[in-house]
Parts: sequence; structure tokens; C-alpha cells
Amino acid sequence: THYVCLEGSANALATNKEASQVVVAGRNVFKIFNVEANKFVEKLNLRIGKNVDLSYSCADVVWNPVDNAVLATAATNGSVVTWNLNSLQKQDMKFQDHKRTVNKVCFHTTEAQLLLSGSQDGTMKLFDLRKKEVSSTFYSLSESVRDVQFCPHQYFSFAAVQENGYVQLWDLRRTDRFERQFAAHSGPVFTCDWHPDEKLWLATAGRDKTNKVLDISHK
Repeated sequence: THYVCLEGSANALATNKEASQVVVAGRNVFKIFNVEANKFVEKLNLRIGKNVDLSYSCADVVWNPVDNAVLATAATNGSVVTWNLNSLQKQDMKFQDHKRTVNKVCFHTTEAQLLLSGSQDGTMKLFDLRKKEVSSTFYSLSESVRDVQFCPHQYFSFAAVQENGYVQLWDLRRTDRFERQFAAHSGPVFTCDWHPDEKLWLATAGRDKTNKVLDISHK
């Protein structure tokens, strides 16, 4: 069993594609550790420096599945931030397009420059990192989006889960309305993830103390 003591509570963690490193992020902690045979070894503390502000306080963190030098975080002040580990200053781009806290960020599974976010303001935003701007905004018609996940099997598809217990399926090419919506939980849905092999299976977990595996082909 590996463990490490942190200076504060962690809100999220993510591994790189080889699972040789893990990034841990929270309100007062933002560190990268090497995963060694029987321990974690701290490699980088991203909260060191003169310019540490609220954009370093993280609600979520994700590692780019294509480029190991790139991370993205959802800041508690509503910012979406990208980080380039090969650069001197580390913090790369900062987007302040959401009106409330960002709950989740997710990179596209094959396109390194596409980043999706879900926020308490009820919107999801697609960022094109090549253009350094928001390329699309999706309106959930819910008070809060708790999680967003690109589908690894369908290039244009992503799932979003809501504070009101609903799951929405979206197509990147259509921003005005979700493709499908269905009630999954009696209360907030906290997280979702796609099955790595079964193309139409989506797992969800909610405040109602249930985990569900949804076969969306039947919805």
C-alpha cells in the first residue's frame, strides 16, 4: 500500500497515461508525485512561487491523455486553467468564462487541444487550446453540472450529469440542445464514466447512495 501525507485535503487526483506519475490537487495542495515500487516521491510542487492565487485552488484536475506535459484544473474561483510542465512558469492559459465554480474538466480522448468543463452555472464549455478561446457553450437547463466525460468510442459525444439527478448525452456539433436526457438518480449525480470496452455503457454515482451502470442503447 502506498500513502503520502499532504499539507491539506485533496479534491482530485489523476495519473499520466503510463500511470508512472500522479497529480494531487485541492484548495491548498497541488503536487505531482512519481509512483515508485513501494512509495510516492514528490517531483513538483506547483503552488510554490510569488504569483500563487485562487487559480491554484483546485476543485478538479485532469492529465492530458495525449500530451504528458499538459494538465488542466478546475479552479474554485470559476477559472479553467491549463498547465505546461515543460515551461518555466508552469501555468499556461487561464479561462475565466464561467460565472460560478467549475466542478469538472475533461480532455478529449484523442484530441489533445480540446478541453471540456462543467460548472455550477449550469453550462459546459468546450475550449480549443490552439485558439486559446471557448469554441462552444452548451446549456444544461439545470442549476449545476457536476461531471462531464467525453465518450472514448464516439468522437463527437460526451455525457454530462446534473444536480437534479439527470444524465444528458450531447453531440459537440449541436450546442443548442442535448441529444438525450433521462433521470438516473433521486438527487444530485456526482460523477460518471464510460466503460472502456462496452460502447454504450455509462456508470454513474449519486447522493442517493447508488451506483448505476446504464445501457444507453435502451433509453
